[in-house]
This record gives sequence, structure tokens and C-alpha cells, in this order.
Amino acid sequence: MIPVVLGFQTMLWLALLHFFVLSRNASIFHPFFFYLMFHGIVFVLRPILEYSFGFEDAFDYMWFFPTQNQIVFSLFLTSSGLVAIAIFGWVLDRGTPHFDRPQPAGFNAAEWRALVILFVLIGPVAMYSVYLNTGTGLGGAELIGMDRDPITGIAVMTNTTGYFTSAEDALIPCTLMLIWATRFRPWSFLPLGGFLLLHLYLGWGRWAMVLSVLMLGLLILFHQRRRWAPLYWVAAAIPIFLIFHQLGQNRDYFYDLFSGEQPQAADPLDANRSWVEKFDGLDFANFDYLTYIVDVVPAESETYSYFTQYLQLFTEPIPRILWPDKPYGSPIELVNLNNYGNFVGLTQSLIGDGWVSAGWVGVVITLGFVGFVTSRLHRWFWSGEATNFKVLAYCTFLPLTIQWFRDGGISITKFALFTVGPLVLWRLLVRLNLSGAPVHVGGNVTAAHFPPSSAYRIDQRPKY
Repeated sequence: MIPVVLGFQTMLWLALLHFFVLSRNASIFHPFFFYLMFHGIVFVLRPILEYSFGFEDAFDYMWFFPTQNQIVFSLFLTSSGLVAIAIFGWVLDRGTPHFDRPQPAGFNAAEWRALVILFVLIGPVAMYSVYLNTGTGLGGAELIGMDRDPITGIAVMTNTTGYFTSAEDALIPCTLMLIWATRFRPWSFLPLGGFLLLHLYLGWGRWAMVLSVLMLGLLILFHQRRRWAPLYWVAAAIPIFLIFHQLGQNRDYFYDLFSGEQPQAADPLDANRSWVEKFDGLDFANFDYLTYIVDVVPAESETYSYFTQYLQLFTEPIPRILWPDKPYGSPIELVNLNNYGNFVGLTQSLIGDGWVSAGWVGVVITLGFVGFVTSRLHRWFWSGEATNFKVLAYCTFLPLTIQWFRDGGISITKFALFTVGPLVLWRLLVRLNLSGAPVHVGGNVTAAHFPPSSAYRIDQRPKY
């Protein structure tokens, strides 16, 4: 039965991919294309590999082994979610690519001023965040104290706040803005290259590396007025995937290489496993997690969450160091997946999050809502003038949807805060300084550092 359903799942995905590519609004800039790629990896390819090679590591981790019926049910559930997001995120989307729009020649005087002010404002905090995330300070002392709630399995910081540890992600949009503003001058890639090398050396932030490269790729494609990436880019993506996988196996692999030490495998048993079997891990295992979720909810939990997990949006912004008794996760918890197995550190995906919320209805609502929101952003991107802010904001946000599809819940707001947030602040600074009036930041930056205000008249302000 499983091979038949796997075949149906694959044919459905291929059919939707085929009709999407032939549609009028198809391009690599469409959010539905990103969901198709995500779905193809975790809900089509992963189950096939799992069935063919007997992948079990994720099930061992969760202390759970699904029955054939549960696997079949989960496959149909993922197909239902794919159809829901296809309808609301693609079929009903009226946005079409318009590469014939004029592109800005670069940043004007007000935008350059705002960029410098932005660097001054958030640069020190971002660099302090990088220092925190190195793990140890002088004398080898741990810079970030961590604790894990034994009931929910949620890890929390005991001596700092996530605002500081995550602030280094603000370097991503800042480095991309510099590249876009100079229209890809070779020297402008140096800050982003340094950011990627740092993460490679330290072994953490794999997703930050991948997403920043995707953001850069979208900017390049938009600048070149390309609907799709050239085929040779696929060959260039293979080393990135291998680096991502290697860091998942051993976070210290490249650190050992740079320090001259012989890299050691995190798991000695990996040396005797085939190349395919080494992918039997927690990366891309959202289908495995989904089979656990449909087993637990509602049979074991005896209830759904009814979307109460989103109440965390109101409590999450308050740092725990200011509110020591802040609830772990949502202030109202109707379903705790850790009560029935080991779900620590795992992600539900949008489909799993929808199922936990309200079963089949929850899946349709969740996937339909995300499809509708992302399709509206897609329509906004292609409508009106192609301003610097619009291009940067959209090309920065679009790759973040992969994390949204993978995690579900409110995680997208955390990623957007430190990646899209600096762009929103930059836009505000631009609008505040359109007149070219002198700008003072700590007494160091003034209008004298920039072209005269006559170079950018008030009637030339960008339209957002």
C-alpha cells in the first residue's frame, strides 16, 4: 500500500510543478515555488528514501515507530496541505512578473545616509551578538547560559536574552543592502563573505548561511531580469548542500580544518554507513515528525490546540530576564507533544502545526492562510514601482518562508524581526531624511559626508 501512495504523492507533486511552471505567474520569485521545493524534499523524496533504505534515526529519537496506516495517513495529509496552499497561494494569485519595470540605478543620497545611520545604530549590537555566539569569552567562560524546561523541552537562556543572541542576523540584510546599493561591485561582497566564513568556522547558523545565499541569488536574478535561475546554478548549489549536511553531522568539522586538526566524526558509526544512509538523521525529517504528531493528536492528547499556540506572539516579545516567570511557549498549552515521546528540538512544519490546531480543518486553514498571505506579498512585489526597499524586502523575506514551512507556528516572526526589520528601519530613516537636512548620530555623521541635498530633490522621493 505504501508504494502506491508514494507514487500518487509523487505524481501529484510533479503535476502541480508542471502546471505551475507553465502558468502566467510562475517564476522563482513566487512563494508557491518555494513551497513546492520544500514539499518535494521533505514530503516526497524523504518518504521514498525512508521506505527504500529503512531510515529509523528520527523514530529512534522520538521513541516512536509508526504503523503502515499512520504512514499512509500522513502522506494523504501532506497532499491535502499541498492542494490547499496551491489553491490559495497560486491559483487565486493574480500577481504576474513584470521585468519590464525600470530598476533603480543604485541608492540615492538619502538612502546612502540612511544606510550609514543604520550601520551605526545596529552594527555594535550585531557585533556583540557575534561575540556572544562564539560560545566562550576570556578564560573560557561560557557566555550564554542555557537551561531546558523539563516539561515542555523548550530551551531558555538564563543570563541574556534572545534579542542579543539573534541580533547578528541583522548583518544579513545590511551586507545585502551594500551589495545591492553598489550594484554588485566585487568589493561589496566582502562583508557577506566574512559573515559566511565566520559561521562556517564556528559551525552554527547553518540556516543563516543558506538563506543569505538564497537572498543574494534572488537579488542577482532580479537585477538580471531572469524568471528562473540558470542550470549551472544548480551545480553551484550542491557544495552548499554538502556543507549544510556536514555541519549537521559535525559542527566542529570546519573548525578542525582551519585549526589544522584532523576532523573527527560526531558519531563513530557513521564511518561504516553508506553515503545515502548518512542522510538518515534529523535534517529534512519533517515527515517522520508528522507521523508522530498524527499518532499523538488527538488520540493521546484528547484535544487539539485550537490555535492557542499563537498566543505566544503576545508573550514572546518580553525578555525572560525582565519576566522570570514568563510561560514556556504559549501561555495556554492544550497539547504538549513531549508528554508522549521525545519531541525536543524538533519542528512541526505548517502541516503538523495545522493538524495540532484543529485536525483536517486546521491544515486547510493554516496552509490556506499562509498561501493567501504570501500570494498577496507576491502581488505587491510585482505591482507599482520597483523601489530599492520593495526589492530588498521581498528578496529577503521570500527565502524565510522555507523556515516558516519547516517550523510552523510563530517562528517566522522571529526571523523576520532581525532580517526584514532592519530594512523597515532603513526605510523609515530614508523618509525622515528626504530633505537632506544635516543628520547627527553620536556627533560623528553629518550631511557633509554625503552629496548636497540638491542632488536628491524632495519631489524625487521613492514611492513605496
